[in-house]
Amino acid sequence: MAKISRKSKNDQTSAGIDEINQFILEGLREAGLVTAAEQTSHTPNVDVFSTPAELVMEIEMPGVRREDIEVTLLKDTVTVRSIKAECFEEPKVNYVCMERSFGRIFRQVEIPFAVDAAKIKAVYKNGVLTITLPRVVDKRAASRRVTVDIA
Repeated sequence: MAKISRKSKNDQTSAGIDEINQFILEGLREAGLVTAAEQTSHTPNVDVFSTPAELVMEIEMPGVRREDIEVTLLKDTVTVRSIKAECFEEPKVNYVCMERSFGRIFRQVEIPFAVDAAKIKAVYKNGVLTITLPRVVDKRAASRRVTVDIA
């Protein structure tokens, strides 16, 4: 049985979206926010929650080695990169079903408020990466009386 695509190759909507995505990506590259496109084979699930003191991200990354995980913070975005290597013991095995994914892992999460970059902690345990970002008190929101001097 042949596979039949339900999408038309001349679909103007998808072509328009591709052009918009390309335009946005070029703008991000010019601004220095994104480097060359990185091929990703897996986007992990993320839970993000906040408390009065911190923002916590829990990212599922089963089968990844701790030393292969890279966590970076740039402006208001946390980026997690890693590689999940294949772990086949025998080279001549015929798999009947293979549902696990291997390859590059990439995920970015935008931070909704100011955090203390010097106190960020990342812990990897039981296949879950937990990133804790302590909040910074935004002093701009506090009211303060300013004295006016005579010039």
